[in-house]
Amino acid sequence: MTVLVVRPAPACHELADSLNQAGIKALPAPLLSFSDGKDLHTLSDTLAALPSNSVVVAVSPRAVDYAHRHLREQHQPWRHDLHYVAVGEKTAVTWKELSAIEAYLPHTEDSEGMLALPVFSAPSTLSVLILRGNGGRALLGETLHAQGAHIHYFEAYQRHWESEHLSSLTEQWRREHVDTIVVTSGEQLSLLCQTISECDQQWLKECHILVPSKRIYNQAIGLGFSTISCVNSAANRTLFHVLHEMNNSGHSDDRQE
Repeated sequence: MTVLVVRPAPACHELADSLNQAGIKALPAPLLSFSDGKDLHTLSDTLAALPSNSVVVAVSPRAVDYAHRHLREQHQPWRHDLHYVAVGEKTAVTWKELSAIEAYLPHTEDSEGMLALPVFSAPSTLSVLILRGNGGRALLGETLHAQGAHIHYFEAYQRHWESEHLSSLTEQWRREHVDTIVVTSGEQLSLLCQTISECDQQWLKECHILVPSKRIYNQAIGLGFSTISCVNSAANRTLFHVLHEMNNSGHSDDRQE
C-alpha cells in the first residue's frame, strides 16, 4: 500500500511522516496553503465598531487562528460583550483553547443548524460579523440578511491552490504506485478531479479513497470513485489508525462504507 496524503501543511507532512515511520509508504500532497486575508489588518477596528451584543461567527478553526493571532499581536482581547458562534466543534474548541471564548455550537455543523441557534432568534436586531476565508459560507449571511440582519463578511485568511504543477506531480504519484488516497476536504477532491488529465482521472478513481465525512463521501461517489471509506474524522490520529489497520490486513478494506 502506498498512501497519498492530500491535506494542507503541516498536518499533511505530519501524517505522512508518521506513516513512513510505521513502515507504510506515504507521500505528502499539500495542495492547499494559506496566508493572511485581505481584511485581517482591519480586525481590531472592525471588532471595536460592532454594537454590543453583536454576533461574531467563525466558519473554521483557521479563521479563529488567524483572527486570534492578529488580535494578540495588537495586544487586543476579544470583546466580552459580543456573542460568539462556531460552525463546528473543532472551531469552538480552538476558540476556547486560544482565548477562553465559549462559543455557541449548532447541533448540526452547517448553516441550517446555525440559523436554529437562539442567538439568531431576532435577526432584524443583529449585527453579524462572519470570519472566513476568501469565499464560502454564504448561505448563513444571505439568510440572515434577508431577515433584516446587518451582515459583514470578513476575510481572515486566503486559500492558495497549488495546481500549477499538478500534472507532473500526478505522474510522480503513479510512478510511486499510489493506490490509497486521503482527502480531507471537498475542495481538494474537486481540485484533483478537475485539474488532472482524463487518463490520470481514470487512475485516480481506481484508488481507494479515505474521506472524513458523509458529505465528502457522497461527493466522491458523484465524481465516480468506487472504493471509498468514510472514517468520520479528519484527525491525523484517526486516519493513521485506519491506514495502519488496512495495511496490517493486507489492504482488504476495499468496500464502500
